[in-house]
Amino acid sequence: MARTAYHHGDLHQQAHDQALAVLRLEGDGAISLRAIAKQIGVSAPALYRHYADRESLLAELAISGFAALRQQLLSVDQHAPRAALIGIGLAYVAFAQSEPNLYRLMFGGRVLPKGAHPRLDQAGLDAFNVLQDTIARGQRAGYLKPAPLALMTATAWSLVHGLSQLTIDGHLPNAGAEPQLAEGITSLLLEGAIAPTHNHIDNNEDTP
Repeated sequence: MARTAYHHGDLHQQAHDQALAVLRLEGDGAISLRAIAKQIGVSAPALYRHYADRESLLAELAISGFAALRQQLLSVDQHAPRAALIGIGLAYVAFAQSEPNLYRLMFGGRVLPKGAHPRLDQAGLDAFNVLQDTIARGQRAGYLKPAPLALMTATAWSLVHGLSQLTIDGHLPNAGAEPQLAEGITSLLLEGAIAPTHNHIDNNEDTP
């Protein structure tokens, strides 16, 4: 990794950006505070004033990842329940495919165990809540079955997370190779969650 120019006063962000660049290219195993300090041209003790240890830096990367994922999910049009639910699924998978190593870090409990970084846990919950709110709106509109919200959300999350993991690990083709795969799988799950009165509504028709 090439050494980058360091500008006085922005060390925290500079280290974050450099670590993200390393993560994208080589994965989290290639990140160390000493290496990042060398790459941005500062001493290791200077960097330790901003990040207590390697795990703290990795947690900050994951927090920023969840914030980016949340924004991507929030950008989905919520006007029609079916389009919103499929859109959320596609946005989730697209994020994972565009940031595979960051996605692995975000959900890698071995590297960043749940409960060790409260801000990270909250960032993950904030992103999760966008999916949950979308499902809740579908239920209020009468489009989705009135099953327990937690169960519906866990089911949807399990599907999009599993699909994301399988595609970035190469077990399923990504969007470039099979552009309709994610939408097809998401739609198939949705068919089992639609309220009976909506079973015969055209896929592209807005519901009240």
